[in-house]
Amino acid sequence: MFTTRRMFTAGAAAMAASGYAIVPLRAQQKEELKLATFVPLTHYGMAQILTPWAQEVAKLSGDRISVRMFPSMQLGGKPPELYKQMARGLSDIAFTLPGYTSAEFPLMALSELPEMAKDSFDGTRKLWTHSRFFTDGEMKEGKPLVMWTGDSAAIMTRSKAVRTLEDMRGLKIRTPSAAQSEQLIALGATPIDMPAGQIYNAIERGVVDGAMISMAGAIDFKLLEVCRYYTIDAPIGRSPFIVSMNKARYEKLPADLRKIIDDTTGVEISLKAARVIQDQSDAALAIARKDKEVISLSADEQKRWSAAFKALTAAQVSAIEKTGAPARAFAKAYGLNV
Repeated sequence: MFTTRRMFTAGAAAMAASGYAIVPLRAQQKEELKLATFVPLTHYGMAQILTPWAQEVAKLSGDRISVRMFPSMQLGGKPPELYKQMARGLSDIAFTLPGYTSAEFPLMALSELPEMAKDSFDGTRKLWTHSRFFTDGEMKEGKPLVMWTGDSAAIMTRSKAVRTLEDMRGLKIRTPSAAQSEQLIALGATPIDMPAGQIYNAIERGVVDGAMISMAGAIDFKLLEVCRYYTIDAPIGRSPFIVSMNKARYEKLPADLRKIIDDTTGVEISLKAARVIQDQSDAALAIARKDKEVISLSADEQKRWSAAFKALTAAQVSAIEKTGAPARAFAKAYGLNV
């Protein structure tokens, strides 16, 4: 039987009238996106943010987009390599902590300085408001999907309580980034760089005396089992988290699938992540207060710590400006008087 153009047009009209759409063959292709990260699936960023997001984009796309998770470095390599793996196309999406390679992301590192954000929500909004500094420069290979700022870091120690600036002197403290290492040096401590997944064993074996990490991290990495003292309310920086997609991979998606990615990522989901990490931080503090010692720095002590950071902030901005990155403009955009 031969199908004439008139018969096809009539059939198409009938299908449209019945509520069915004729979708071009190109739009029917399925896309698998590989998401790589250093954290396990139980981490709040995965369990409460990215896994639900993956389910949402699958539903909205009629299962034409599937996000395949590779947690805990299942694609190989080390946590500091995640962004490069995404940029090279080994993964399509990377969920990582840019602080692990601060030298490669100098402006993002500046966002970790003390007093750059009042809280997680303020820091998250600033990341998006000033995202052009990243997408036009140090992170131009990626399209940011989710970016948020962590809760305020705490000083967690096993054997020695930190109540004053003097108590920090000589302590070996794990740090997540070069930017926060400089803060520890300003406080008189010795920073030890390492990924969060190594903190537990390092504290248990006495490799470090403690860690500088958000209270939310105390739950994710089981630090409540090995640390006795938790010093909070210190005026130290906050770690930014990013979920970035290979820009070339994103641009190769059909337009309707790109729209689904756009509609489900950005500021709104990032603020949700900020809320989740703050809630988890509050939960960790509640647990710690049951049988640990939570130490809140006094107002006078906070001023002493802030004073110790003033020279550091000016030096960091000046050093990064000399590399050609617009550090001073970035700091001013963040509201820092430099």
